[in-house]
Amino acid sequence: MAYAPSKSRKISRKEPKEPNLIPIMNLFIVVIPMLMTMMVSVHLAMLEITLPTPSGGGGSEEIEQKEEPPKEIMLALFPDKFEISIEGSEDVIKIPILENTHNYMELHNKMGELKLVHERQQTVKIIPDPNVKFDTLLRSVDICKGNGFPNITYSTIQKKYYRVGKK
Repeated sequence: MAYAPSKSRKISRKEPKEPNLIPIMNLFIVVIPMLMTMMVSVHLAMLEITLPTPSGGGGSEEIEQKEEPPKEIMLALFPDKFEISIEGSEDVIKIPILENTHNYMELHNKMGELKLVHERQQTVKIIPDPNVKFDTLLRSVDICKGNGFPNITYSTIQKKYYRVGKK
């Protein structure tokens, strides 16, 4: 004997309800104005600058003195000494260690003297040896910055190897 279909079977054949979009719309109504109030607007300003034109010829002869760019100062850090060299100079300032520690006071004095001679120089190139302790590097950078050299560049010691071969 056959039975009639159950009530749960009849309910499942109904069409699905439409989703309630009111909470989502309320969220966008609140979120979009809030985001717009947090938006940062950029203000532009235009400045009129008149640069001097180079005089092409004529009556006044002005001798323009071109300033030389500052000479590069290099500080080499070794486990047993500091070496300071200046671009174009053959002289190298060597500061040996004192009782198993680097002579930071002498480095401070020499960097101060260099700043007096090379006032426009802002950069020191530091070349640390691979065997130098990190503390020595940090102290050297602090000394350079304390003496008016705010820009520090780093370089490594480069070794070149050549292969001698038979022809």
